[in-house]
Amino acid sequence: MKLSGYMLISLALSLALHLLLMLFLSRMSFPPPRLFALQADKPKRAPTIQTIDLRELAKPKLSPNARMNQKATTEIKSELAEIGEQAIREMLQKENLLTPKPPPSLRFAGVDKAILTPKLPNAEPPRQATAPRPQIVAIDFNDLPPSRQAARRNDMIPGVERIDVPNLHLPSLLPHGPLTAATGATYDVGIKLGPNPKFGIPDGIGDEDTPPPPGEDLASLLKKGALSGGANRNGQDIALNNPDDTGLQQPPKPFDAFVNVVVTVWEDKENGGGYFKIAITPNRESDALRDIAKDSLIIIDHSTSIDVNKLRQFKAAAIDALSYLNRQDRFNIVGFNEKPQQLFPDFVPLDDGTLDTARSYIRDLFRGGMTDVFGGIAPFVQKSNRNAERPLNIFVLTDGKATVNIYREDDFIRRIVGMNPGNVSIYPFSAGPDANRQLLDFLGYLNRGYNFHVPDLKQFKSQLLSYIGDHSSLIIRDLQYMVEGQVGSQIFPKRLPHLYRQETLEILGHYSPQDAELVFTLAGRDAEGAVRDLVFRRQYRDCQPATEELPLQWAAKKIFHLLAQKTLTENPQERARLDQEIQKLGQTYNIYIPY
Repeated sequence: MKLSGYMLISLALSLALHLLLMLFLSRMSFPPPRLFALQADKPKRAPTIQTIDLRELAKPKLSPNARMNQKATTEIKSELAEIGEQAIREMLQKENLLTPKPPPSLRFAGVDKAILTPKLPNAEPPRQATAPRPQIVAIDFNDLPPSRQAARRNDMIPGVERIDVPNLHLPSLLPHGPLTAATGATYDVGIKLGPNPKFGIPDGIGDEDTPPPPGEDLASLLKKGALSGGANRNGQDIALNNPDDTGLQQPPKPFDAFVNVVVTVWEDKENGGGYFKIAITPNRESDALRDIAKDSLIIIDHSTSIDVNKLRQFKAAAIDALSYLNRQDRFNIVGFNEKPQQLFPDFVPLDDGTLDTARSYIRDLFRGGMTDVFGGIAPFVQKSNRNAERPLNIFVLTDGKATVNIYREDDFIRRIVGMNPGNVSIYPFSAGPDANRQLLDFLGYLNRGYNFHVPDLKQFKSQLLSYIGDHSSLIIRDLQYMVEGQVGSQIFPKRLPHLYRQETLEILGHYSPQDAELVFTLAGRDAEGAVRDLVFRRQYRDCQPATEELPLQWAAKKIFHLLAQKTLTENPQERARLDQEIQKLGQTYNIYIPY
């Protein structure tokens, strides 16, 4: 009994001791091992995926002729004008030409064949005009202040050493010498007696009518469409080289000499084939093509959703943009909130009077009211300018956020596209993170335009002025292209914009491993309505190499095209199919699609 009792007491004491030890250890904290401590100290890294925004890839590249910041450019021009004026003044002073020459004097030299003609001293002979050899007035870039050097200009040329040629027999309009006018000090005037005049109608005039020219008269030619510029008697466009047309059709005129065509290629060495970009830029010879008459409509959103700073930028940009419009065109201004109000009843010519009226109208726009974006744009798209052969450019300054007459983005765009008569191009301009990019992007893309969005409001004015300035001179309208082979299905954009004198037209495509040559035809109409075409062939292997960004640009153009097709269709199965193709392209090319 004593032994068993002793064992029970020992067991109880052991259990109590272990319980006390476990309780003590549970209240103690031990530092983690060094490895875990290092891992715990490291900040957690979120997984990153490098993608490229679709909107940045599809954004048009700035033209080499794009204007710099308007304020800096104006200051530079003013400064250069002052420097040039001072240089001319110094040159004229050196040549003693600041004092005007006395006007020529006249003297009566008598009557011809008269006996009593006065005998006067010989008059001073006339003086032949001369001019010094021309000299180049150059301004060294390094002499400009830093603020002027920061504003780079497109018309700067490299500084090269110039050689003065002392040969005075160089071709010139005037002999070498001081700058003098071709005048004489004294001119003789007199009276010359002639035969007595005879009155009456000369013989042979009015005896018979002038016979008509041989061949058909003008009326019959007009009925046959000879002077219709490629349109049939119903006013519809005639297909090029249509053998069934009975009218007298003029063949297309080439415009190859007026543009420079550059084709760059990125070869896909892994899968075969590759990507190409066609860049068509009007050259100096394009000055021979007349500007195509067009109309411009500036629509300004001044509703409450536009804050004070943004409306101030809208108004300042629109006022300055009037100076960049082509003086041969017509224009109108519209301000809208819950309803639109146009300045003139119809499009008016650009003159000093209409421009002053437009500037005053824009200055008087005030912020207020609800926002009906559809009602501010739709009536003017539908009405157009009632001239199918006269392009109309609509510039919309808005954030695209409607508060009345609200439509879903797809429905809004389908309605506008459905009422567009075909000659209207829409260019929305927006700024800031609160703009409805989805609506504005496809409103421009599906109406032969583009949404020009800037994240910083300070860049808005320069963006608008740069675009309107570079698109004031239109030389070829209604462009269409034709490509030989299956490569035509992989060319984007499908619908081309017009060709402007100061813009580069870019067309992107993808070719398969079986393709070796690009055969491309581009056709449109000039200011006279005549058909102009451009035809060229390029071997892909002979083209200039492109950068690795070209496949991404092509994929972005195709994704934009598919998104536009999805916007226009209401078929659920077709929308689902387009969604799958869009997502596949985005994953393949690692492109972020924000819609």
